[in-house]
Formats: sequence, structure tokens, C-alpha cells
Amino acid sequence: MQKTAKEDLNRLRQLASFTASRILLTANAFRIFDHLEEPGKTALQLSRKLSTDKRATELLLNSLVALSLLKKIKGTYKNAALASQYLVSGKPDYQGDIISHYNVLWDNWSGLNTVLKTGKPFKKSFDHRSFIMGMHNLSVPRVSDVLRHINLRGVTRVLDLGGGPGTYSIAFAKKNIHVTLMDYPETLKIAKKLIIKAGVKTRIRLLPGDFCTDDLGNGYDLIFISHIFHAYSAKASVSILKKSCRALNRGGRVVVQEFLLHETRTSPLSGALFAINMLVNTMGGRTYTPTEIGSWLKQSGYIAVRKAINDDYVFMNGRKK
Repeated sequence: MQKTAKEDLNRLRQLASFTASRILLTANAFRIFDHLEEPGKTALQLSRKLSTDKRATELLLNSLVALSLLKKIKGTYKNAALASQYLVSGKPDYQGDIISHYNVLWDNWSGLNTVLKTGKPFKKSFDHRSFIMGMHNLSVPRVSDVLRHINLRGVTRVLDLGGGPGTYSIAFAKKNIHVTLMDYPETLKIAKKLIIKAGVKTRIRLLPGDFCTDDLGNGYDLIFISHIFHAYSAKASVSILKKSCRALNRGGRVVVQEFLLHETRTSPLSGALFAINMLVNTMGGRTYTPTEIGSWLKQSGYIAVRKAINDDYVFMNGRKK
């Protein structure tokens, strides 16, 4: 077999394979990495700790070594550097919550065949805490970069619309800005703990509600809408923007952060694949192009619409007339 053909077949098989993903999801679900920080454990010690089968545990641990997530030294398993930094709960760079959310999505994505026929979501599983804390995992490494795209000159009041765990609310509050974080009550319970831990609770007001149906308040200099629109149809997104415009002070601004999708809707890969995630999990959501989002802003009463593109994200900025 020619080298190029072999490479093509290997790539095809890698695309079809699920094994590494499933191994990581299961290891994370059992909090294996929490137990394997220095000095580590043998397979027998870990299986007793987790009340799991010894043979199954040893085979899983060996596969995690093969995936470079663990090290094996004289029968003792311990975290490799990657797992130690990102997969041990309580550490600053922890990503285990978003991986727990991927575990939930595994169940939902298994219905993609059905979704393709019906056009309707297949929401078999949901775990609210892993979803919200997963958003926190994703946002923490990006906060500083995101804030560089936002002009905060003259901004004293911000509405973080559907701000989930409050990661960006906390960042705004640390700049001595008064923030209103609006989200569902069960989400705000999670956000409140993070806000208290960050020491900024006096500068963040929690507003429970549904931003599609409930009053947003008014008098805001800036409304931050981060990763909201991909869960809604274009029509619903325009409605949210119009409602936000009414809540802004004259000359106030809205800043939208969304997954980037180029005008062909086929790249970047992350944006194109995330559209399928929304197909599986929502009734009308998908990823949108900067042109689409820009047109919504103009329809909704904003002028001086600007965009910035960074990696796999787009930032749209609109000022109220």
C-alpha cells in the first residue's frame, strides 16, 4: 500500500474512533486523577479506593499511560504533567467539569442518527452543575484576552446576560465596575460561590430570571452577551438584542462573543462541529457567521458595528444610537 493511501486510511480510522475519548471520560467520571497525584497508587490500591474491579482498573490505567496521561513506575501509577495540571480538582487550571459535561453530551450525540431524520434535538442526559462549571473551566484561561477586546472607558455598569458561573462578571468587578449577572436561579447558586471566593460580592448583583421573557432592568453602559446566540434561532437572537438595546443608556454598547464561523459555514472546524452540538441539543440553535450577527445588530438599533476575530472566536461590538 502506498504511503499516502495508508496515511489517509489511518486518518479516517482516527476520525471514526471513540476509544481515547471514552477512556478519558470514564477516568474523569471516577476522579481517577484526583487519586493519582504523588506518590500514586497501584491498580489494586486504586480499585479498593474506588470499589471497582481490579482487572478492569488495571487495564484502564494502562491505557491512560499509553495516552500519556499517567506514568507507570514499578507497578505504581501516578499523574503525568498534563493530567496533574488540568485534571486534578481544586487546581487553578482544572478542566474536569467541562470533561464531565462532554460525558453528558456523549449520551445526547448518540442520537444524531435520529436527529438527522427528525430535525429535533435528542436530549437524553443533562447535568446542570457540570455544564455551568464547564463554562467556567473554558472561560478562566481566556478572561484576560477577552477583556482586551472590550473598551471599558467610561463603563460603570455592566449587564452580564446569561453569564452562567459569573467568570466574566468577576473580571469586570475586579476592575471596579458594578455588574448585574442575570441567569436562572439554579445557575446563580453556583455563581454565588465563585463570586464570594473571588472577594467581589459587593460589586455583583445577582438577577434571577429568563432574559428572553423577564425584564433586564436599565441604565447599563455595556451589556456583555457571551456564547448565548448559538443556543437560539436567528429570530430569537434579534429579539434578545432589541431587548438589550432598550436596557442600555444612550451611547451604551453591546459586546457579543461567539464561536467563529466563516461565511462558507464550513470552517473553522470548531465552529462547524459546534453547529452539530447545537443541532443535537437545541430546537433552533447553531453557530453563526460575523455577517449574520452584524446584521442582527443593525436590525436591533445599534450603529458603529465592529468585529474582531481571535482564534476560534468572534467579538461583535455595537453602540446604541
